[in-house]
Amino acid sequence: MTASAPAQRRVIALAPLRPLPDQPERWHSFSTPIPFDEAADRVLDAHRADGERDDLVATDLRTWAFGSTDQSTMELVRVPFRGRDPGEPLPLRELAFSQLCSRLSAPAPYLRSLPAKLQMANLNWALSRSEAPALLRLAGSEVRAVLSERYAAADDVSLLDMVADCLDRTGYRRDAMVRSIGTGPHTLLRITLPSEGKAVKVGDVIEHGIDIGNSELGLRSVQVIPVTYRLVCTNGMRAWRSEGAVRLRHIGDPARLHDQLRDAIPVAFAEARGDIERWQRAVDVFIDSALDEIEALRGLGMSAPEARGVGETLAREQGLLLTDNSAKPLEALLRDAKTTAFDVANAITATARERRTAPRLGLEETAHRYLVGRTAA
Repeated sequence: MTASAPAQRRVIALAPLRPLPDQPERWHSFSTPIPFDEAADRVLDAHRADGERDDLVATDLRTWAFGSTDQSTMELVRVPFRGRDPGEPLPLRELAFSQLCSRLSAPAPYLRSLPAKLQMANLNWALSRSEAPALLRLAGSEVRAVLSERYAAADDVSLLDMVADCLDRTGYRRDAMVRSIGTGPHTLLRITLPSEGKAVKVGDVIEHGIDIGNSELGLRSVQVIPVTYRLVCTNGMRAWRSEGAVRLRHIGDPARLHDQLRDAIPVAFAEARGDIERWQRAVDVFIDSALDEIEALRGLGMSAPEARGVGETLAREQGLLLTDNSAKPLEALLRDAKTTAFDVANAITATARERRTAPRLGLEETAHRYLVGRTAA
């Protein structure tokens, strides 16, 4: 017993402190779309499950200290000056730790790997020299973000009310339904108009609509993005670099944001409607070599693993990965396979379904760039 005690103390002293995880990312797609109000309630239910939202202004970061009460979790605590109750320590989440390091001009990856005592020494030294205030965004007792005290958040609860009103005012509220919801550090609602869906092939209906995106944590602005949605496989595609896509800054002026949304939503719906015509044209764009087409996707910024994933999806959806072909390499299967731009674009969006939210949306945007290029007049 006496021999092992010093070794145990050394392990504790050397182990780095760790932040708590961020709100879990969740993506829900609905084969039967749900009304906007129900979707909004689900987003807010996810927030409540993550912890009650609150904000705390740290008027001077020099009056805060970095440490840990359990010798494993990163925490912020008020320095106990005379007459000042330090209160309970506030555990830091992943994003909050990175944002704190950024505000202190400290290298988060390096600090994350240091032993606990060195982490505390470095960050407390930096805190002692930072007079700047900060906004601590809380979930329960945990710090989910560390932002500028001037940050004017467009919180989901307010934004969703604005979107509902804009859908009313623009005449879309009755027909608009939600096909997908993304929650976590980012929020996304994929809203389509099922009553205006079109069959681009027999039994293959595509709906058009918009993505409403937001982050309460300083990660991104409010976004209104044209989208199309293929029902047969629940694939989505985003027109991020189109004229109908807009980013609206968190400017702290709800009336102005409301007006911008009211203008942006109908424009995005209109542009998304035009993308269905691109899908229809893509059905008749024939490609002699699926392999050449997949390799060309690298020119759209797709990584080699992403392009290979699209190739595997295309081969699977076109029945090339049958038992008789199982021994053949993917390149051999695709080299002489004929396909269409419609099938390749869908292979990209189908591959996106297996990714986390950010890479998923990125691949959906790549699919749109591909479709635009392949169907250009």
